[in-house]
Amino acid sequence: MNTRAEAAPHTAYRIGPNAIVQLAHTLCAHHGRAVAAGLLGESTSYTLEALPEAMVNEVEVQTFVQHCMASLGHMQGLAALHEAGARTATYLMAHRIPRMAQLAMRITPPRLALRMLLRAMQAHAWTFAGSGQFTVRQHRRGATLEFRHCTMCRGLTAHAPVCAFYAGTFQQLIRQLVQPTALVQEVRCCAMGHDCCRFEVTFAVSH
Repeated sequence: MNTRAEAAPHTAYRIGPNAIVQLAHTLCAHHGRAVAAGLLGESTSYTLEALPEAMVNEVEVQTFVQHCMASLGHMQGLAALHEAGARTATYLMAHRIPRMAQLAMRITPPRLALRMLLRAMQAHAWTFAGSGQFTVRQHRRGATLEFRHCTMCRGLTAHAPVCAFYAGTFQQLIRQLVQPTALVQEVRCCAMGHDCCRFEVTFAVSH
């Protein structure tokens, strides 16, 4: 299963506002309003008093992530991005994913529930993939999720994976809706020179 956004000249690709909103909230919670306001103001056209409510230009997200990683350092930057992703998943469950769909996944065996969630992620990939290409593949151990031309880490160079925002979002969704022991790990990253950002989803299932 895959969904793809083809790049086009002069196109401003957009993604959901939570990539900015939840990262700003996380920075406020752990680093203070001054740090959050500074990084936000240097990176985007938004302020803490006027955070986005609609889709945002992916370039602003990229710049915000880059500034956070440079300012906070690799480990603290990853922690902030991962928590922002988890906060995004919590927001999606509260405001975007229908209650009946959530209930259906929670009472369905994990393999089938994961299939349901992956289909929903595919259908809504336009809200978070931007100009990237998102592909999901379910397998016996769990699932593999991939971004090519990843929006989140574009422009970054790193010695370890940096797309913790996506890892945090996916892991929180899967733990809450499919299997509480799920683990989502990024095993390849474009920032490291790989051809894609790859996330492995693993969890124990009953047979």
